[in-house]
Amino acid sequence: MAIIHESATVRLTNGTADLRDAEGCFVTVDANGVPTLAAASATDPLGVVHVGGNGANGEPTDVILPNHGGIVGVKLHSTPGTVNPGTKLVLAGNGTVKAGTTGTHVATAVKSGVANELLEAYLVPPTTLG
Repeated sequence: MAIIHESATVRLTNGTADLRDAEGCFVTVDANGVPTLAAASATDPLGVVHVGGNGANGEPTDVILPNHGGIVGVKLHSTPGTVNPGTKLVLAGNGTVKAGTTGTHVATAVKSGVANELLEAYLVPPTTLG
């Protein structure tokens, strides 16, 4: 039997995390399928939250996977550094990203951005830099 998904998204239904305010944040998923916001030290985020739900209320969370071919919103950290078009974005904690040359590269900016902004970027397969 073949499994085919028409889009690069996955719906997560396990866990009790409230990810309703996590649009643009990266998540990791444990062996039980439970999502958590990615730590700065994470090397294997599943993807970025597109529509977050409250797991405690049975609401699903939709995650965009790195092989998505379009532009997505990613949440900048409170101290993101200088972010311009073409800047590599690495995990910065709590699922957010910042400009960086070391860490886990998860996206590349297509616009300039400032602290805590939902920034337009394209996703890349997670790669350890530096």
